[in-house]
Amino acid sequence: MKKVVLAGLLLSSSSVWAQSCPVSVPNDIHVNDGKVSVYEAGKPKLVIDENNNVFIDGKKLDLNAMQQQAVAAYSNGVQEFLPQMAGMADTGMALASDVMDQVSKSLGSEESFAKVQTLIKQYGEQAKAKFYNEKGEFVMPANTFENMDTQWQTEFEQAMKQLSVESIAGLFSALSNEMKNGEINLTEMQSKFSELKTNISEQVQKHSKEMAAQSNQLCTSVEGLAKEENQLQQLIPQLKDTKMFEQ
Repeated sequence: MKKVVLAGLLLSSSSVWAQSCPVSVPNDIHVNDGKVSVYEAGKPKLVIDENNNVFIDGKKLDLNAMQQQAVAAYSNGVQEFLPQMAGMADTGMALASDVMDQVSKSLGSEESFAKVQTLIKQYGEQAKAKFYNEKGEFVMPANTFENMDTQWQTEFEQAMKQLSVESIAGLFSALSNEMKNGEINLTEMQSKFSELKTNISEQVQKHSKEMAAQSNQLCTSVEGLAKEENQLQQLIPQLKDTKMFEQ
C-alpha cells in the first residue's frame, strides 16, 4: 500500500522533471494578465507588458518591428508553458484522487478513505501554491529545480509518510467492517487485500506514464524557450544581463 501512496503523490510532484530537465531559473519569473516580469532582489528588473513593450529598470526599450515580433513570440511561449508547471499539480491530484476513489468504491466504503482524499487535495493545493503569490500571479521561483531536489523533496517525503499511514488505516477499516458484517473471513480479506494492491499498482503505473509523458513534453517546451531566449538576446543585446533561463 505504501507503494500506492508513493506513486500517487509522485503524480502531483515535479521532482522527477527536475532530475531530467537541464534548465535553470536564475531569477523569479512572474506571469500575469499578459505580462511577463523577471525579478531581481524582489523588484521587477525586466518587464514585457501586454503590448509586448520591453522595460529594463522601468525604462522602455526602443525596438524595431522585427525585435517586437520576436519579443511577442517569446512572451507568448513563456505565458503558455510556464503555468503548466502548476497545472501538473492539478493533474496529479486528480489522478491520485481517482485511484483512491476506485479503491473506496470497490470496497463500498468511501467514508473510510475520506481523510486520504482530503490529504491528497491538501497536498495538491500546497504544490500548486508554490507557483502563485498572494496577488494570484503565477511565479516561477528562482532555483525552482534545485529546490525540487532538496527542500521540496523533503516535504514530499513527509507528505508521503502521512498519506501512507492514512491509506493503510482506510483500507483496513473498510476490510474490517466487511469482516464484522460477516461478508468475508480472514483468508478472503487477505486475498482481497492482495487483489486491491495489484489493481492499484496497475492504475498507478498507467497514470505515472501519462504524467511522465506530460513532464517530458513540458521540459522540451521550456528547453525551447531557453534557446529562443538566447536568440532574442542576440537580437536585443540589452536583454543579456537579465536571464530567465540558463542551460
